[in-house]
Amino acid sequence: MISIPLGVAAALHLGEFASPKSRRFLKPIVEVLSGIPSVVHGFFALLVISPFMQRTIDATYFNAASAIIVVAAMILPIIVSISDDAIRAVPREIKEAALGLGATRWEMATKVVLPSARSGIVAAVLLALARAVGETMAVTMAAGSVAALHFDPRLEVQTLTAYIAQVATGDIPPGPATDAGFAVGSALFVLTYSVNILAIGATRKRLGANKGKMSSLFFEIKAKLSMLLEKLRGEVKYNLTQSNPFIPTKYDLFRRRKEKVSRFFVASSLFVGLAFLLILLQTILETGLAGIDLQFLTNFPSYRADQAGIGPTILGSLWLIALTMLFALPAGVGAAVYLTELAPEGILNQFLRRTIQNLAAVPSIIFGLVGLYIFSRMFGFGLSLLTGSLTLAMMVLPMIVVTTEQALLAVPKSFRDAALGVGATRWQAVRHHVLPNAVPGIATGAILSVARALGETAPILFVASLFSKTAPTGIMDGFLALPIQIFFWTRHPKEAFHDLAASTILVLLMLLLILNFIAIFIRNRAEARRSW
Repeated sequence: MISIPLGVAAALHLGEFASPKSRRFLKPIVEVLSGIPSVVHGFFALLVISPFMQRTIDATYFNAASAIIVVAAMILPIIVSISDDAIRAVPREIKEAALGLGATRWEMATKVVLPSARSGIVAAVLLALARAVGETMAVTMAAGSVAALHFDPRLEVQTLTAYIAQVATGDIPPGPATDAGFAVGSALFVLTYSVNILAIGATRKRLGANKGKMSSLFFEIKAKLSMLLEKLRGEVKYNLTQSNPFIPTKYDLFRRRKEKVSRFFVASSLFVGLAFLLILLQTILETGLAGIDLQFLTNFPSYRADQAGIGPTILGSLWLIALTMLFALPAGVGAAVYLTELAPEGILNQFLRRTIQNLAAVPSIIFGLVGLYIFSRMFGFGLSLLTGSLTLAMMVLPMIVVTTEQALLAVPKSFRDAALGVGATRWQAVRHHVLPNAVPGIATGAILSVARALGETAPILFVASLFSKTAPTGIMDGFLALPIQIFFWTRHPKEAFHDLAASTILVLLMLLLILNFIAIFIRNRAEARRSW
């Protein structure tokens, strides 16, 4: 109810009304908002939104309203980005025909463009719904952990993911209630997987509709223009025998005022998300910037806030990310090359690719459950760095496969045909002509995967150490990571540890910002040097 109208309106502003200069500025900001880890949103909800709700609507400290607001802010960029792509994919001929018949830009956007992009917008909403249902850390930190059946947003509630998180943190004692966490995870997996299938089906329907059929496109344009004309004929209320057609009528003036007001509100919806981002960053900077110094960056975690630091935590995160990419990158690139370039087209290939795409949107805490059962219990790796890295590798593997596949498909088919035409084998064509040209896209996908793994909390919540005084020296040692440290310090009752959590968030955001800038630099440099 909050994110859908705001997200679609913001996407409409970006796709139809924003200038190219403002679009180049606003779109990256939306992408930055989508890259903020969920544990950071949970920190903001618990320490800023919840106290505000207590003062304004007499809510409890943990309440559903805070979780609703923060999850709405988290899924807003998903709706904006995908809906914007769907809106910009509407054929230009439809827009020009509507404007040529006298429609204003607002009438063209709302009565022609939005209906044409409906399936893409539906896909965006479904994907955002899957993300909202599978969100763990922000909901766990803001909504609480009391399972109660009520409809009062001022009270504490418990979601499926919050129950699983309680199992992971040991808040639920061992026994049948703990084993039920796996049953809850199975139900969550089925729910989100089904929603993802519906979303991908809606997207494919939009992208594949009327492909290569110009007559179908013509009839689609004709039908939409007929609908527009009928609408305009029913609304026009002025004298057709007017002597001077260049003098605007009252209805013309009404349409102009309506367009100005509507475009203002559509633009304002985009700035709601930007305002949330600015308030979040301001809060974190004011709370945590003063605590960052050499002592904080090198000291060990401590029960005393004045002596606590994140030295071993930083090293644990670096170890974790390095091992994760060591496991995931070769497997992901190899799988993408095989499915895209070498495997024969058929039902099995389509099934594997569709499954990988669906797995990329599965809630991360599901991977934590699977990693705990397989790597920690079945293989006997315990709560170790190896278990954590294998769990994260399993989580980012679908993302690497999908981004690598897109990079390979971006290489022109003529490169392959030319190599095969001079006697090269399919592998030689891929090895010497396709992969070198796809390296920038593969590198960008790998860096974004690293950024996601670095900011994830839920999948390693099961296997990370609750308290570690030393950095890991081997893959079988226990470890702490930056998001885990933020989670536990945010839940600490003493306010001094909340300041430490804010300082840790700043360190994490700086690392993520550096990774994203590297990815953008590689992408822009590759596009500038591209010769096709």
